Amino acid sequence: MFEHHHARPTSPPVAGDRHSVPFDTVFLPGLLYSAAASSPGSASAAVSALHAAGIKLGALPSSLPASNALISAYSQTGLLPSALHAFHLLPYPSTASYTTVLSVLSRHGRPHEALSLFAASAPAVAPDAELLSCVVSCCRRASAFLQARAAHAYGVKNVAALAFYASAGPALVALYARYGKVNAARRVFGFMDGEDAVSWNAMIGGFASAGRESEAWNCFREMHMRGVRGNARTAVAVLGACDLESGRQVHGNMMKSHGGGSKTILWNALMTMYSRVGSVSDAEQVFVEIERKDIVSWNVVIGTFAKHGDGARALYFVDAMAYCGMQPDSVTFTAVLMACCHCGLVDEGLALFQHFVSVAGLVPTMEQCACVVDLLARAGRCTEALEFISQMPMKPNAIVWGALLSASRMHHNVEFARIAFEQLVQVEPENAGNFVTMSNIYAKAGMVEDAKRVRMMIDRVELAKPSGQSCLEVV
Repeated sequence: MFEHHHARPTSPPVAGDRHSVPFDTVFLPGLLYSAAASSPGSASAAVSALHAAGIKLGALPSSLPASNALISAYSQTGLLPSALHAFHLLPYPSTASYTTVLSVLSRHGRPHEALSLFAASAPAVAPDAELLSCVVSCCRRASAFLQARAAHAYGVKNVAALAFYASAGPALVALYARYGKVNAARRVFGFMDGEDAVSWNAMIGGFASAGRESEAWNCFREMHMRGVRGNARTAVAVLGACDLESGRQVHGNMMKSHGGGSKTILWNALMTMYSRVGSVSDAEQVFVEIERKDIVSWNVVIGTFAKHGDGARALYFVDAMAYCGMQPDSVTFTAVLMACCHCGLVDEGLALFQHFVSVAGLVPTMEQCACVVDLLARAGRCTEALEFISQMPMKPNAIVWGALLSASRMHHNVEFARIAFEQLVQVEPENAGNFVTMSNIYAKAGMVEDAKRVRMMIDRVELAKPSGQSCLEVV
């Protein structure tokens, strides 16, 4: 551990200060957390400056509290690579270090990587209640049910029940409820504080996310019958189980309990509910009333119009978002491309793709690349689609080639269908649907022998049509 000195507290300038301001390194964790919470424009520079100061004074990476704070601070400012680098510099990461880095990876949409890192930590680190809670949360996001069960079993054997369920209980309840394990969810719930809204929120949200609306509503009613006062998260959880009528009732209760659109997370959830049930005008009205719109607010309203086929309106909000100075993220990227695909806005979609990559600096995902292929191929621009595929930064998967095959069928283009089919045979040889689709394309083109040959390939590789579907249904 770093030994700080009180006699001569010299240090380099702290971020945002032009003068050299001495500070005791025992306060470095607090300074890092404060820097990360500062204005977005200066937060990353402030954290980097404190990092440099900590290294010069010898507090980093030797002080675990400071290093853990640094990992968290870099994560909060969006600098995930720097956060991971800070973790890997630790000679002996503590349990708290693993808790911090797993939380960081999970928040950044990388729960599988978090679980792999946790697996590699054994047996050097003995998980406590907080780390196990983080592991279960990662399991929930990664759909790793068996690993969550293993974490549950370990916690029951090695951690005091009160501490374990107080920490990991909500994540376990949400996971079991999502998988329809009603009895298991209720058993865990029985160990938790029944007067705490967090426990109920986990049950309600878990059932809602699993599509078990009746169980979610039963929990919501039982919570009120017991006199437990809900909070904004309760409303967010129950909105996932609402239809239009019940959603409007919750909306009315929210207006009474929480006032105007100041709690952004709550109104984002309300907007998402209206979008899900198809009430686009209500969703837009909620968006207009949100006082402090965040990136989720913009993504939901753009995605709403994209999903419901109003590409022009979706692009209007993309422009409005840029005008307001809000930076797009990968979710915005996908929603915009989906809007262009649904509405056949080919040139607009290509221009926006280039903008997001070259100007916004976003790295395209496989899903986003597949959107562009689908956009071009559906417009009959298969040559451009194939050229785009050849220039992709990653190896195209079945979704990309499937988009080209589907569009080739639509345009009766045997040449490009054959190219896509040959790749699909290599990427997913077990998918009988591709063989049936290609056979039908040949048959419609009058190429009977080729159609028969592809049909025979199904038997040769021991494939079968998807159950319950006729050949006509597949195409």
